[in-house]
Amino acid sequence: MLINHQQPHIPAYIAIILVEWALSKGFSQQQLAGCLALDSLQLLYADNYRLAAEDYENLLNLLYGQGYVDLGLMIGTQVNVSSYGVLGHAMLSAPTVGEAIKYGLDYYRLTSSFMSLESLEQTEHFIIRAQLDYPLPALAQFAPEELICGFTHVARQLMGEDFSPLFVHFIGQQSSYHQALQDYLRCPIYYQQADCQFSMDKRLLSLPLKTANALTAKQLLILCQQLLAEQQHHVLRVDEIVQRVQQELRASPNYWPSMPEVAKRLAMSERTLRRKLQAAQTDFQQQVELVRQQLAKQLLANKRVTVEQAAAVLGYSEAASFRRAFHRWMGVSPQGYRQG
Repeated sequence: MLINHQQPHIPAYIAIILVEWALSKGFSQQQLAGCLALDSLQLLYADNYRLAAEDYENLLNLLYGQGYVDLGLMIGTQVNVSSYGVLGHAMLSAPTVGEAIKYGLDYYRLTSSFMSLESLEQTEHFIIRAQLDYPLPALAQFAPEELICGFTHVARQLMGEDFSPLFVHFIGQQSSYHQALQDYLRCPIYYQQADCQFSMDKRLLSLPLKTANALTAKQLLILCQQLLAEQQHHVLRVDEIVQRVQQELRASPNYWPSMPEVAKRLAMSERTLRRKLQAAQTDFQQQVELVRQQLAKQLLANKRVTVEQAAAVLGYSEAASFRRAFHRWMGVSPQGYRQG
């Protein structure tokens, strides 16, 4: 069962755990809020609050920079089933371990997932495989360890402290704290593998859960479906923001509004607009360049428009600047583009 719905906005569950842990270690609220581009850390606790992958990367870099190299292990062992909110309570209400895992795989995007997950059943093994969604170095270090240690911690909550995986795979190299990982996981650990894997005895899937409640599970799964639909709709709204920015940039001939002006027209703060564009994996300047490129090709298609006139319309004070920009975009000069 392959599940690969990448979301540009990631729920704040793990960010909250990271922030609360960092505060206990002496980090200031100002430090943590600053690297998350937040006016206040209290925003993290708002309903359905989302963070961009870059926000997590900034937070992790701050913590790694202070020497907490085993951060994935430390945070993974603090993740409880209840840390997953509605999904966690649905898992606890499942009739069996296998059903609880199925709920988790069906709705894991409701949590702070940095990786795409799939399950694989073999004769004796049940394996969860994971691939990192975001090519960011701090997340690449943190996410696999947090995932594997978190799975192990949750499994021990469901099945007892004696549980251990059969084996785990990590993509990266063996760490300086390998022995600590070994002591916690109590299973063979393989490094420099093709993907991240968590393997368990397939027979454990049929174990009943003491917290099972069929009615509660049904109600919570309905709520999970609704929350996932809302999250997917949120992504569409993020894409619409990009379209609105492009419309505003095209709206005033010979005038290019600044980011604060566009934010005001869209009835939001400059900070909010910046975050929404980051969520769509772009920024304001990239959108300006994209719109200029599109308009440049339209203008040059009209042979009556001179290069100097096109440069003025696109907001360049000198035609030479426009020529350099166009060559960077298209690989040819404006004259060469017309001749082609």
